[in-house]
Amino acid sequence: MAHEVDCSYVETRLRDTKRRMMAAIELVNLRVSYQVDVCTRESSEFCTRHHDAQKDRAAVRAEIEVLRSERLTYEQEGIQTRKALARSEAYCRALEARVAVLETHARRLEWQRQAADDLAIQHIMRTQDLEAGARDDTLEDTGSSS
Repeated sequence: MAHEVDCSYVETRLRDTKRRMMAAIELVNLRVSYQVDVCTRESSEFCTRHHDAQKDRAAVRAEIEVLRSERLTYEQEGIQTRKALARSEAYCRALEARVAVLETHARRLEWQRQAADDLAIQHIMRTQDLEAGARDDTLEDTGSSS
C-alpha cells in the first residue's frame, strides 16, 4: 500500500516563502521606484541648473564683450586726450616763447622811450639855456646901446 505523504507542511512553507518573496520584490520595487523618482527629480534640477548656468554664462560673456568694447573706447579716448594734451602743451610753450619775445620787445621799446625822453629833456634844457643866453645877449645889447 502506498503510503500517503503529508505535504501540507511543505506547501505551507512554499506559500510562506512565495509570500515573503513577493513582499520582498514589492519592497524592492518600491525602493527602485523611489530611487527613480529621486534620480528623475535630481536630473530635472540638474538640467534646470545647467540651463540657468548656460544663460548666466551667455550673459557674462555678453557683459565681457561690452566691457571690452568700452575699454577699447576708453583707450582710444585716452590716446586722443593725450594727443590733445601734447598739442595744448606745445601751443602753451609757443605762447610762452611769444610772450617772452614780446616782453623783450616791450623792454626795448621802453628803453627807447626813456632814451627819447632823456634826449627831449636834454634838448629842452639846451633850448632853455640857449634862450636864456639869447636873452642875456639881447639885454646886454639893449643895455650897451642906451
